Amino acid sequence: MEQKKLRWKDVYNENKQRRYSEIVGIKEENVEIESNSFKTLKERKYIILTASIILLIALIWSFKNDIKLLFIVLGFFAIAGICFFVFNYFKFICQEDGLYVRFGFQEGKFKYERLKSVYLSKYNEYSFFIPNKRVYSVVIRYSDNNNRIKELSFPNYFIKPDEVMKFLDNFEIKAAEESDFVQYERFKMLKKIGKAIITILFVLTVLGMFLQGIRGV
Repeated sequence: MEQKKLRWKDVYNENKQRRYSEIVGIKEENVEIESNSFKTLKERKYIILTASIILLIALIWSFKNDIKLLFIVLGFFAIAGICFFVFNYFKFICQEDGLYVRFGFQEGKFKYERLKSVYLSKYNEYSFFIPNKRVYSVVIRYSDNNNRIKELSFPNYFIKPDEVMKFLDNFEIKAAEESDFVQYERFKMLKKIGKAIITILFVLTVLGMFLQGIRGV
């Protein structure tokens, strides 16, 4: 019988408790996960090349009367594309003395006594405003030098659900929820609501100024 394909939704639902439970150790060393954007670029080079050619033709047609502006727009898309692939590369390894983390051009290690939890999040800074059922993030929660809770979030663009499931399952967690984590999640939600309100007020203000300008013409 063919095994059912693992979905991101399944991984998220099976690991909800990890958001509120503290890590107490790992099961095995050298369990790792890698988001290799460059490998994906190589595997899908024809699709990406085709899309790039179509975009290039569209841009040339749109800005054919302004060559200077065309090169500015092309430069912007080129830099944005390079940054997207570079800064979406990351690698985590469960080593003996801590969790090794590498992302972009940076690398470091979280000692297990400072590593609070590792979980899969359904939301990130952008999906709160623009919901996307396929966008999840692997979140590393830790305590800084002042013992304050901090988080690093890494999108799932170039990783697979089964890889994340195996990686998350390698962390042993407490059965009970941590009250500090519950409060921190509430703080995050209030912060997101605040950002949403500010964004809405800004859009309404700009729209009101625009409409007022039209009436004054």
